[in-house]
Amino acid sequence: MCEKMRRKILYISMCMPFDKAFHAGGKTFNYYINSFANDENNEITLIAKVLPDEEKFIETVNSKIKKYLVATPKQGLHKCISYAKSLNSKYNPCYKYGNVLTKEIYDQIEKKLHILQDEGYRPDVVILEWTSMLLFIEQVKKYFPNAKYVASEHDVSFLGYLRKYEKAEGFLDKKIKKIAYDSLKYHELNAINKCDLVVTHNLKDKKLLIKNGVETEKTDVIVPYYDKFSVTKREPNKRDIIYYGAMNRIENSTSAIWFAENVLPRLADCKVRFIIIGNKPPKELMNMANDKIIVTGFVEDPSLYFEHAMCLAAPLLLGAGIKVKIIEALSSGVPVLTNDIGIEGIDAEDGKEYFHCEKPEEYEMVIRKIISGEIDTSVITSNAKRMIEEKYNLENSSKNYRERVYQLVENRGK
Repeated sequence: MCEKMRRKILYISMCMPFDKAFHAGGKTFNYYINSFANDENNEITLIAKVLPDEEKFIETVNSKIKKYLVATPKQGLHKCISYAKSLNSKYNPCYKYGNVLTKEIYDQIEKKLHILQDEGYRPDVVILEWTSMLLFIEQVKKYFPNAKYVASEHDVSFLGYLRKYEKAEGFLDKKIKKIAYDSLKYHELNAINKCDLVVTHNLKDKKLLIKNGVETEKTDVIVPYYDKFSVTKREPNKRDIIYYGAMNRIENSTSAIWFAENVLPRLADCKVRFIIIGNKPPKELMNMANDKIIVTGFVEDPSLYFEHAMCLAAPLLLGAGIKVKIIEALSSGVPVLTNDIGIEGIDAEDGKEYFHCEKPEEYEMVIRKIISGEIDTSVITSNAKRMIEEKYNLENSSKNYRERVYQLVENRGK
């Protein structure tokens, strides 16, 4: 294909794609943007926010991707101005871009859009990665009105806001969170309806969007990227209960704390340990560390923990969308104990591929049965591994996603 005929795809993302991304969403983004970039018929341009701890990985980004990077100012007057601009986004429950990215970042993104426009760049397709960028669609369309637009919804964000509202305590806190939920739901659905294609990262989220009026024909599902831990031989020690995830995310740290406070004391007579694996654990979690609660922090290769773990417990209290940590655990052969939020979007059956637990006594009961041998976990884990292999095929998902986007290019002007 001639250079002038290459498909021009513009990504706008809240993080940078690199192989050692710190969170599941970043790994998924990295996997799929590279599948587009490695197609010689595509020209990929990226506008992305870069966090301070990501800067050292800038040079590892695929060289086939043309990068325009933005970041929060670190010092001086610019930092003060940025902080002032951030107050509205942090504390205003009606802030139309949600409470994730500041006006400072959106202003920087708009400057990059202006540069691209002045350079004569005209994308065929714009892919808005994460809800925070999807909510910016009206501004992007001012620069590229003739492009096709794709929303990559890592999770349906208003569902996460709904859960925060439902768990809020106190009249004022509940009122504020209800306003934030209503506002985000309105703006998120409005932005989705301005897109030509919306891809969710699980079937449940697709159904949720359709239930809320999004056209079925313009929705699709992709498989989130997950690591296949190299557990060559499972040797469970009937001692270690693990929890795995980025601990700087509140849905992970609060869940780990809940288990440590509500379940672990019920197992005091058992020789068990609760091992919490994940980057940047908060101070509250670090203060709980003792001989029965191990807080590892970042681990380069968690496969050793998966190899010897008795089970993985994930009593998630917040969050929305598919939980990649659960897919990874199921694929590794570790018995998984989780709840409605943890298994959300994963096509697994209680008692067949995982153990469903909601209350502390339910987690306790299953763990005691595993320890005593009353439950044969080998059957459960075998079923789980087979289910993940059959239903969560990354290569097929990537191929189907590219075909949907390429069809949009072919249909431009029709």
